[in-house]
Amino acid sequence: MSYLTLEIEIDHGKVVPKEPARLPQTGTGLLTIFQPEDQGQPALTPLQALDALQKHLRLDAPKTAAWMNLVREARR
Repeated sequence: MSYLTLEIEIDHGKVVPKEPARLPQTGTGLLTIFQPEDQGQPALTPLQALDALQKHLRLDAPKTAAWMNLVREARR
């Protein structure tokens, strides 16, 4: 069995594929609707996200340096 994922738009209740050439002539499928995210919380910049992660993990300067070295070594 193979799977095909296509990006679509919904226009007044009608599903419109962004790449119709990729659709088979016949077939069945499932459609997942992704709701827009709640705009209540502003998005963080990468530096703000890193700062929040460091605070959450309670990383002081020496622990942060050790963690960065561990990640750097893991990527090799």
